[in-house]
Amino acid sequence: MKIRAVPAALAAVACVVVACGSGERGFDGPTGSPGPGGPGTGTEFGTTADAGSDARPPAIGNLVGKVVMPEGTIPLSDALVYLTPTPPEAIPTGAYCDKCVLLDSYAFTYSKPDGTFDLPAYQAGDQFLVVQKGQFRRVRPIKVTPGAQAVDAALTRLPGKTDAALGDTTPRMLIWPGQWDHIERSLTKIGVTDFEKFDPGLDFAAYGNKIKTLSTYHIVFLPCSGTVSSNEGSSSGPACSVSVDPQLKAAAKDFVAQGGKLYVSDWSYEYVRQGWPGAISWVGETAQLGSGCQSGGADSPAQFDDKSLNDWMTAIGEGNATLKSAWSTIQKVNPVASLDENGNTFMQTPKIWASVKQGSGTHPATVSFQDRCGRVLYSTYHAEGSDTALGQGDFLAQEKALMHILLEVGVCVGPKPVPPVR
Repeated sequence: MKIRAVPAALAAVACVVVACGSGERGFDGPTGSPGPGGPGTGTEFGTTADAGSDARPPAIGNLVGKVVMPEGTIPLSDALVYLTPTPPEAIPTGAYCDKCVLLDSYAFTYSKPDGTFDLPAYQAGDQFLVVQKGQFRRVRPIKVTPGAQAVDAALTRLPGKTDAALGDTTPRMLIWPGQWDHIERSLTKIGVTDFEKFDPGLDFAAYGNKIKTLSTYHIVFLPCSGTVSSNEGSSSGPACSVSVDPQLKAAAKDFVAQGGKLYVSDWSYEYVRQGWPGAISWVGETAQLGSGCQSGGADSPAQFDDKSLNDWMTAIGEGNATLKSAWSTIQKVNPVASLDENGNTFMQTPKIWASVKQGSGTHPATVSFQDRCGRVLYSTYHAEGSDTALGQGDFLAQEKALMHILLEVGVCVGPKPVPPVR
């Protein structure tokens, strides 16, 4: 029971982009060409030029290192690592359409599941090394030398707070008032300190005014919220009493359309069900508000459906995990008509990141989908695995998984650039 308690090409490299995509989207959604973008927009980028093209010059060396989360030890997979002669322009300070763009530079790569990377260099001398995952970005000057070059660990550790003068950027994050899922604990454990936890108290004017500011953030969290119903444990009605603020629902939907990333967990599911109807079906849901709530706080063995997530969880020794404290269950995800980042209609089925094993079958536990330039991430289980004291100390496997997914959801939309075969 719940108890209340580069963006410019390397100067000496003349590469020619001869392809516009890898043939599939890097995240989820339809195949398509990247939208317009340009150097210095803060967007993740790269090239998919033909690996056999004569335009690609020989590398003069390579940089090797390891990307880790802000806390300094947990490896980070699929982080973009690249060299550029000039620092990239500042990332926009609020929700924006972060489309993947292509550049005429070969000096980029992605980190492996264990965080390691091998970055080709095509020019010696003073440059800037950029490590980026969504709006988490570290930019540092580096002197590139011919041959193999080990990169200092301090240069490839994602920042935990924004320091523009130093070259560190983190997304602007807002945690909306909730009663159960204390996402701030999980963010702190990965070393992130630059976030806002909003608590209006009884100031309704402050509550209404804050809703109007959602577009000034990159990520908004709507953690599990609601009260235990007298029906809990019976079949006479919903196990929870929840409400949906129409103003917040509308603002959240507009925030996502602008490019924001919305994280919703457990009993706050009504914001997803009403905001994006049909994409997800919950066990027990009817037309009644809160009908998808369940009692019991189920703990179930995990199945990591996304290959990159599974590879990463295996690399950090968490391949056999249990997902704790789920007070709702997804029945299935469904194909729905959606709009992509270019305003084009496409059919989309929410991406399943992780499932829980129940009996002889499985149920999706963490899913996401795109809406125009933004994404929605929904999880049936709590980030920190509890609504009480648990989670304040131990760093649970599910927290790591959700932090990985959150970072993945924050990357650019559209076809993900693919480094040329070396």
